[in-house]
Amino acid sequence: MTRFTRLLALALTTGALFLHYASVSAAVAPSFQFVSPLPGSSLVLPETNIILRPGGIVDAGSAFAGQLLSVSGSSSGLHQGLLRLSDDHQTLTFQPYVPFQYGETVTCGIESGLVTDALGLIPPALFTFTIAGPERESLRDFSIPADDEIPLSTPGGTAAARAVGLQSASLAADSLPSDFPNIRAAVYGVTAPGRLFLSDFQLGVPIPSHLMILENNGTPFFQRELPGISLDFKLQPNGRLTYFDAAAGRHYALNARYEVVDSFQCGNGYTTDGHDLVVLPNGHAFMMSYDTQIMDLSQIVVGGRYDARVIGLIIQELDRDRNVVFQWRSWDHFQITDIVSHPLTAKLVDYVHGNSIDVDPDGNIIISSRHMNEVTKISRATGDILWRLGGKNNQFTFINEPISFSHQHCARRLPDGHIILFDNGNFRTPLFSRAVEYAIDEVQKTATLVWQYRLNPDVFSVATGSVQRLSNGNTLIGWGTANPTLTEVAPNGSLVSELTFDPGVGSYRAFRFEWPPVKPAIISVNPGSLTLETRGGTVTAQIRPEAASFLLSDVEPLTVLLNGTLPADSATVMWGGANLDSMIAVKAKFARDRVVPLLTLGINRLEVSGSLKTGEVFRGFAEVRLTSVKVRPLAGSLHLASAPGAVPVVLAIGGAGSQARTFAVYDVQGRLVTRWRTTAGAGGSVTWNGRASDGRRVGSGIYLVRAEDRAPGPALKVVIAR
Repeated sequence: MTRFTRLLALALTTGALFLHYASVSAAVAPSFQFVSPLPGSSLVLPETNIILRPGGIVDAGSAFAGQLLSVSGSSSGLHQGLLRLSDDHQTLTFQPYVPFQYGETVTCGIESGLVTDALGLIPPALFTFTIAGPERESLRDFSIPADDEIPLSTPGGTAAARAVGLQSASLAADSLPSDFPNIRAAVYGVTAPGRLFLSDFQLGVPIPSHLMILENNGTPFFQRELPGISLDFKLQPNGRLTYFDAAAGRHYALNARYEVVDSFQCGNGYTTDGHDLVVLPNGHAFMMSYDTQIMDLSQIVVGGRYDARVIGLIIQELDRDRNVVFQWRSWDHFQITDIVSHPLTAKLVDYVHGNSIDVDPDGNIIISSRHMNEVTKISRATGDILWRLGGKNNQFTFINEPISFSHQHCARRLPDGHIILFDNGNFRTPLFSRAVEYAIDEVQKTATLVWQYRLNPDVFSVATGSVQRLSNGNTLIGWGTANPTLTEVAPNGSLVSELTFDPGVGSYRAFRFEWPPVKPAIISVNPGSLTLETRGGTVTAQIRPEAASFLLSDVEPLTVLLNGTLPADSATVMWGGANLDSMIAVKAKFARDRVVPLLTLGINRLEVSGSLKTGEVFRGFAEVRLTSVKVRPLAGSLHLASAPGAVPVVLAIGGAGSQARTFAVYDVQGRLVTRWRTTAGAGGSVTWNGRASDGRRVGSGIYLVRAEDRAPGPALKVVIAR
């Protein structure tokens, strides 16, 4: 019998688990970086797994060499289970084969022998946690009330049936359902690239939602009617679309062909909440759950109910195999009294109401807790709270901010470290909503208001809403339950575009993404330095995937474009023949005389793009230096050849060129720059020295040269690059 088996037996026989733990804490308290459930915690669900992160890369041999973990319930006894090392090679999870029993205390003993690269040999540890009481079972089907009367369920149908139905739904927007919302849209300026993503709901009415990808004018690029209410339709970094199906109680993922290819649900016995899903580039996913417990609040507040339903918040990270590798519970870190503007004497107390998760560039987590008026940063390594912004426990000094945000949504960290959020403004006088941006100093603990946007006149969105900073610096604001549904504004606050549903129809969030998703490509144009012959011949571009982001066999040759407008004359496999597996690149050819108008002397950045059979697109860029343009003359016509810098310019005259001719140069505004007449017997060519009629050199720009006597030909464009 090992030391920890004896400790477990002693603890179980004495019934003094917490006393025993306290008495040996100096010797056997957990030394791990992260442990879940938190040692000493309660209200844990019976299906919970055990998560251990010692710190550093785990030596797998040491983890599985013997019986590392001993787990025993005070009622259920010893538990066998499956020990896994997650794909991060730092996190161990233990999933018992049989759930724990309600009301029991679970004791976990960790034997010596575990080794990591950072800490070496990990000392043994012992910790306990307590499973929720049997009353928790009665809340398994407890319906979490939606935020401010937004319906989140539709009667009838099973999750499996709904998932199958999705795959057979319409993939096109050419036939809109009769209940598709009426959309009005206007564009006033230059929007960021991409299309608009949102889904609709009707306030207080549980009718089906529609997934929508819209053009700026409101025309559907894609739409799909769902059996029930849908939230949070968006593009994930892996190129898949996700949304929450309230009736199914899970998030679904679609590929670029709009086929259901994956789904996401919380683990450890928790139901899945639909407020947010964050899929990381490594395939891990963050979700949240609302955990309802029956609690005696008369011990916390005068008038509190002894049988109150209190809703806590659960944050989970799932790895690629859908194992819970991180779990954070508000029961362990927040106080029920942290709630703001909601009574603790009610039958139902939703004291946190988490509504967004974001992963900071430093790897930690930022959550928004609506009913606490708080944005919180949490260590992903340890689960500890790093800081609290807003609410009763605010740690920051607000600068340039005369009012406080309240009942906010969609807190996001920007690349520059700022935080942007949608401030609903509930319980504020007067009522109005806005988008706000704060510069956060985590050392000095200051939050400086650097940008905000309010509609004129103000509108108030009682619930939902979103803010997204776009690639060109614009900001897309989803106004939730209010109208307009969304606006895009420029950095200076000017309105760029607006789209709205009819009154009474809202959207949880609104986004703009480039769609179909763009796969990066490596483009090379041969030759890299061009002397283009404008009569005949081709310019060839080679296309290769960047970091194996797509298959060359998926390229649709007829869709390949240069600079988004010029189609390829042909697109053929350059290497590999019929064996597509050996294909190295795709070769696209473009007519030279159609490429020339796209170029100027010097370095040009050319874009090559096209569609893939997967429904996605590829895009890549190549730099080409144009050193000169040479033209083969056609009989009776005037043509142009320019040396580097466009000075001097040689004008070639078809035929013998023995007769005198008159030529003129104009700028692009039609003003005469110079005019001259050649003498007879000029040998078929004349030159312009790049000077105006007064002898001064002309500046850089575009000039038009033409013959002005007899039957003048078309004007020829000359580019001067000084």
